Amino acid sequence: MKISAKTIDEIFNTVVIEDVISEFVALKKTGANYKGLSPFNEEKTPSFVVSPAKEIWKDFSSGKGGNVISFLMEHEQYTYPDALLFLAKKYNINVEYVELDAKAQEKENERQATVLVLNFSKDFFKNTLQSKKNKALMYLEGRGFLKSTIELFEIGYCDRLDNKLALEAKKNGYNLKYLHATKIINQNESTRFSDRVIFPIHNLNGDVVGFGARVLNDHGKSPKYLNSDSSELYQKSKILYGLHLAKKEIKKLDLCYIVEGYTDVMSLSQFGIKNVVSSCGTAITKDQLRLIHRFTDNICILFDSDDAGVNATLKAIDMSLKEGLRPKILQLPTGEDPSSFLQKENIETINNYIKINKQDFIEFKYALLQGGDDEEMIKLAKEIVSSISLISDTISQSFYIKKASKILDISQEHLVQALDFQVGLRAKMPPKKTLKKEVNKESNTVLSREFLQKNHREEMHLARLLINYGTTKTLLINSSNITLAGFIIMELEKDSRDINTTFTVPIFNDILNAIKEKIKSGEGFSKDDFLNHENLKFREISALLIGDSHFLSNWEDKDIIVVQEEDILAKVTKESILRFKLKRVQEILKALLLQLKEGEHNNESIIKQFSQLSQVEKKIQKKLGRMA
Repeated sequence: MKISAKTIDEIFNTVVIEDVISEFVALKKTGANYKGLSPFNEEKTPSFVVSPAKEIWKDFSSGKGGNVISFLMEHEQYTYPDALLFLAKKYNINVEYVELDAKAQEKENERQATVLVLNFSKDFFKNTLQSKKNKALMYLEGRGFLKSTIELFEIGYCDRLDNKLALEAKKNGYNLKYLHATKIINQNESTRFSDRVIFPIHNLNGDVVGFGARVLNDHGKSPKYLNSDSSELYQKSKILYGLHLAKKEIKKLDLCYIVEGYTDVMSLSQFGIKNVVSSCGTAITKDQLRLIHRFTDNICILFDSDDAGVNATLKAIDMSLKEGLRPKILQLPTGEDPSSFLQKENIETINNYIKINKQDFIEFKYALLQGGDDEEMIKLAKEIVSSISLISDTISQSFYIKKASKILDISQEHLVQALDFQVGLRAKMPPKKTLKKEVNKESNTVLSREFLQKNHREEMHLARLLINYGTTKTLLINSSNITLAGFIIMELEKDSRDINTTFTVPIFNDILNAIKEKIKSGEGFSKDDFLNHENLKFREISALLIGDSHFLSNWEDKDIIVVQEEDILAKVTKESILRFKLKRVQEILKALLLQLKEGEHNNESIIKQFSQLSQVEKKIQKKLGRMA
């Protein structure tokens, strides 16, 4: 079931943004706005601003911003529905749901029933562990786990192959087909995880979606660990053990430790390192790294120091760099795992060890170098450059090139040449062109206020109009009503054959294409759709364009009208389109002049085109009131 549009509208119409945010941030009224210290960064001077009039917030220290929903999603890591329900509860709004179609409703019912029976099973196993002294409890205590830690992670025990779980589930009204579907019980209704310690695996919201089960009597006849089968709820490659408990600490400390096993997470958490998750015994995956990236850019990989662990670490390094994360690596002494290591040493020794032995990927790879012959050094240098080439941020690339140059004793110039070649190979393009393209793309992606104002203010203003007013406002054009978005798209497409009417900032093109798709499918949209968008870059640019008061105040200085009253929206939109087209025409005229100077082209054709476009330029200038 879905929350009805009527309820969503009521929530947006009722909430007071400063009232909601003040529950999490101490706000002080300053003029028409409220200010406070950033909840996302440590700071002494308040840079977090809430605008009641615009119903948005902006954190200038981190660049984040949006509306009340996006704040809850960003600060509390709520999903969109969770944020809506939080606000509905706060303002005592009755939540109405709309029915899905029969097939979708049946699927949703199945999902909810499965979650209920999995949580019931978790409680059953947990109660079995705590009901009496048993070998599972002795095993856990022998590993040094406190009762509080066992309870926190909701560890359980399945003592033998019997049908007690099935009988209890029936007694409590649960349908056994969901226990069969999740392979917790077999055809004889006996539990699948007999004589095993049970580790419940939770999703981000804290619901149990699967189990990991460790055998106690390991005679080599059965696998050491037995996991729930993959299902719509539980996909091992897309979930991280312990994340539901660690997410707030990860966000607070801006760092996530990644370990191999369930007990590694428990050991570190018990020690006091609570920003830790496990890849559930598998090699780290792209989906798992993207999940971590929602909370932090920084990870510390803490895998075993044997060959398998080192190989897994090397793969994790490259995957994390490709996903835009900043990896550090920490390896424990040979033969140690977190549990054994933490029990042997005192807190001061352990903290010093972590501080001293954390490495970046260049230091880690260099430390693996066996011997110092030329072939090994060449191979190592190529591997390090290959890893650097996966980084999209050119500033970070430059930093690591400088560090690699110092460690490897190879000139930065030679490393940059190797990097250019590596980037070129990956894109199947000549290295120099590819690197230039990547640099430009990165510059556009940064989207700083200064960069956009200086280079792309015309298209930035069009993007602002599209996001802010889209299909919620209509313009009266030639006696007909048309949505603002529809008018802008129509005007851009009208001249697309004569001038380049695409945006030069990639994210603006992405937004424009998303808007076209919505219009094509008959969907409306508002600024809230972009402020709450699943695409993080959409949310960030929307917050920048809608909520940046400094940015808006500079428009008039540059002879651009600021949208202050909706009754002048048609005038503002027309002028913005004209300014955008004027810049494009002037760019073409400049290029034609350059061709005429070079004298290597058909001058007659160029002069004709130049003359025509010059007339177009004059017409636009006249419409803008710049010429009599």
